[in-house]
Amino acid sequence: MGMGLEEEVLKCVHCGFCLEACPTYVVTRSEVHSPRGRITAVKLAIPSEGIETCMYCRRCELACPSGVIYSEIITRVRKPNVIQKAMLSLLERPQLLPYFIRGEYAKKIPAKAEKPLEYRDKNEELILFPGCITSVFFRNTVEKALAYLKNLGYRVRVYNGCCGLAHKNSGELNRSKELIEKLKKEFEGKKVVSLSSNCSAHMKENGLNVFDFPEFLIKFDLPLPKVERKVTVHEPCHANLLGLNKYTREVLDRMNVTISESEEPSFECGAGGDYFIFHEEIAEKVMTVKKEKTLKSGVNTVVSTNPSCSLAFLKMGLKPLHIADLL
Repeated sequence: MGMGLEEEVLKCVHCGFCLEACPTYVVTRSEVHSPRGRITAVKLAIPSEGIETCMYCRRCELACPSGVIYSEIITRVRKPNVIQKAMLSLLERPQLLPYFIRGEYAKKIPAKAEKPLEYRDKNEELILFPGCITSVFFRNTVEKALAYLKNLGYRVRVYNGCCGLAHKNSGELNRSKELIEKLKKEFEGKKVVSLSSNCSAHMKENGLNVFDFPEFLIKFDLPLPKVERKVTVHEPCHANLLGLNKYTREVLDRMNVTISESEEPSFECGAGGDYFIFHEEIAEKVMTVKKEKTLKSGVNTVVSTNPSCSLAFLKMGLKPLHIADLL
């Protein structure tokens, strides 16, 4: 165990505050599938299936009174299998994803894979970063965001790539850092607006100067239409950790959209990136809990600014909308 990892593990006092914050513990009631149980496995250097069943939502970090940075523990002990490595490689090239989402995997994903939108103005001043999943499964959202920005007079480039969050989740830390460095070079001197809020959070945590889409709308005081609609709001996990979801609510307020609150809007959606593909049983149990909490709002239209979450809501039979879809 490396020094940094050992120090982080020893911060855990096993108080149990993380348990009810953890979606996999909530649905299994098993210590093995809790942050505390996973940290114990790392501390004792014993094999545990719990290492693989973590959804990497990091809700435990917000709940922890001891300030354990759980993500620094789990990402340093996880390693992707061959299939997961292939998936990570594809996420770096979203234009190839539609050709590989076939058969069994296509049945698990409740949206059609499309070729990412390619667009670049001469002398672009703003980069629109959809994120690898949004670019493929929610191309219409990208088109709406681009049209909105173009109507405001921005010269835009749509950059289809991966931020490296999925790689970090899987334990591919070096590759995750390499992708961040690549983006730093691509983004230099440009405004960058991200349509995937968990990607936004990951890039911000790694020193990139990017705006989450609702954050951009608020900070630059951009014109917004009035929309008579009633929705509930989902708060994506990594974005919640950085406080980004407040901008989504502020945009909706400015648009006169009525928000009907769900129970615990920041509760994990059940997608966990690609978790719902590789850990289907636990993911479906988490989605069941999330659906129950969501429907307590009385509406089935959910504003979701993260694509994996939106795929989860589609699997639940609900209707996810991005802020860009309302413009």
